[in-house]
Amino acid sequence: MDSPLRKLTLVCPRSIQPTVLDSLDAIDPPLPGYTSQDGLGHGSSMDLASTAEKVKGAMKVFTVLMVLPENAIPLVLETIRQACPRRQISYWIEPVLDFGRLK
Repeated sequence: MDSPLRKLTLVCPRSIQPTVLDSLDAIDPPLPGYTSQDGLGHGSSMDLASTAEKVKGAMKVFTVLMVLPENAIPLVLETIRQACPRRQISYWIEPVLDFGRLK
């Protein structure tokens, strides 16, 4: 039986974006694909924010979104954990009811 599809979302400080993306690109077997986007993180945990970000009340972050088989998620998380051993990398996993490409 195939592993069910899940959406994995990662939210990371923008300062480590190259490391995270390079780590994702190096995973073998390759990931089916992902989307990354810049954003601002708001919340009470601003330990790694710069002084300017603390004054502004928002930290520069980037988000990675991917749909992949559930059984591939542990490898992705462990790869990121090893490449970026620091706090403030958040993730969550959601069920995917359907996935396809419009043609």
